[in-house]
Amino acid sequence: MANAVERRLNDLLLRDEALKMVHIDRRPIYVSCVSNFSNFLDLFRKSIRSLEVGVPVVILGRSNTAQHCFRWTQLLVQLMTEQGVDPGMVTFLSCALDDIKDITRSCKDQTGNLYTTCSRELAAAIKSDYPNTVASTGGPNTLVTTQLTDAVKQAVQTSASIESSGQCTALRHCVVPLDTSDEDLEGVFGSIHEINDAPHAVKNLQFDGVFSNHKGSAAPDDGSGYKRHANADAYYKISDELPPAGMNEYWRRVAIDFSKLDLQANGNVNKLATWLNTNQPISLAVNGPRKEALKLGLELFGKTGMVVNTIGSTDDADMAPAMTCQARPQEAEIFGEFPPRTDLNKYTRFPVVVPSSNPSYGATYVEAFLANKTIPSWFGESTKNLLGELESPLVRGYCVILIKYLQDVARQNPKQGFGKSRTAVWGLQRPPLGTKTILRCSPSVDWDGVCPIFVLFHATNARPQVELSIDPANKELVDLCRKHNLSHDVETAVEAEERAMSQPDLMFNTVQVEEHLLSSFPMAGNFVSLYFPLGHIKSTKPNDLEFTLLARLSDKWLNTLF
Repeated sequence: MANAVERRLNDLLLRDEALKMVHIDRRPIYVSCVSNFSNFLDLFRKSIRSLEVGVPVVILGRSNTAQHCFRWTQLLVQLMTEQGVDPGMVTFLSCALDDIKDITRSCKDQTGNLYTTCSRELAAAIKSDYPNTVASTGGPNTLVTTQLTDAVKQAVQTSASIESSGQCTALRHCVVPLDTSDEDLEGVFGSIHEINDAPHAVKNLQFDGVFSNHKGSAAPDDGSGYKRHANADAYYKISDELPPAGMNEYWRRVAIDFSKLDLQANGNVNKLATWLNTNQPISLAVNGPRKEALKLGLELFGKTGMVVNTIGSTDDADMAPAMTCQARPQEAEIFGEFPPRTDLNKYTRFPVVVPSSNPSYGATYVEAFLANKTIPSWFGESTKNLLGELESPLVRGYCVILIKYLQDVARQNPKQGFGKSRTAVWGLQRPPLGTKTILRCSPSVDWDGVCPIFVLFHATNARPQVELSIDPANKELVDLCRKHNLSHDVETAVEAEERAMSQPDLMFNTVQVEEHLLSSFPMAGNFVSLYFPLGHIKSTKPNDLEFTLLARLSDKWLNTLF
């Protein structure tokens, strides 16, 4: 189903190109293949979906996947030849990392996006050298439980050791009740098993465990506080505090940080929510007695920006404990990998969502199409007034497109998943409730540079969650804010940073708005994803009508004001 959705999205992209609404960038793209999920996530989605619309693909070999990807590429070229497709559309590039950097750097004006799935550290290094990088990055996936039953222990073990901790949703952090004994936590890995090799795992239907020679990240240092399990190559650390920011994800190395936390104590749920927003896991799982888990899971959903949210129970036989490694895009459990919002541009040009049209990340609106857009009479008066202040007809047209996109989303938001084994709702969301997004405006940026971001908030129920922080030298922008009674602060860069640091619980995102923010006009959905969360929340119980009603009532879902 995910493939079918993506093909239809490509069809719509091609239709819009034929109507001269969008331009598809057909410069060759790079695909840097991840070691797991390579058939579906990297090789298939990113390569085939791009070839479908005529975008040439350069597949980059990586040391731990070179042979598999090369053989896959050989098969693809053979099929292309048989079907009359120019095999020159695909190139396999096998060389050392330094040579890849030299090639991408020297050809960057002649090539399009570079798509990669990797750690945040590697994504930052790639993007610093190649700005048009679209990266899927990991994150410290977190499981929260208010009861550590045997079934929850098994969920923790499976989540942590899925594919020998090679899956992007593998568990890294677990929050347990304050009174949990260290012996109980040490017993989480009691039944973990060693897997000789991948064929053995497939033959015996073993999806979790520890590969005998996984060649993953180095083991934690002796002084790091981690302990090695007596019977398995798995590590754990126990603390009464949440981990510091910037956790080592230990790829292919099973490791869990356990945080003992009393979530009934005043402020601890907010403390956890702030930690989640700062570290931005892909996946959050919440367990406990059903009523308690639903309440806590929906509260954390409202206060955070995870893409994958799962609620399980410890007292309902039809509602299994939730794991972090649970997302089925083929059943509308929308999946994505978002870095922390404030640093998003450090890692990627856009967040990556599954399913999506891969070539859409390089597509832009045609200027003539934007220039012909007018402000509809049924827009809200204050929104029409703000759009009327724009000087560029292209920016004005783009803002109209963005608002219409949001209205289209809000016609039915959230939407219902269609999985049979669990119950999901999904859609576009406001930033975490109770937080602010600060648009830090440089001394010379004008309203045309600010408005495309600001209007996303102003036209929706996220309006109270945005503030303009304006340099004192930018008197023209200050005057415009006063004219339209827009919430703003006039402050230097140092004052703005000090204010943000003094209110870490309040600040979800700080966007540096520069003079040339929009040199082109990306697809509306991709632009919106830079500032608003999206994804799904689900119950592990099939056809869970109570959960569906409660989830739909959440104030987190984005809606337009007109």
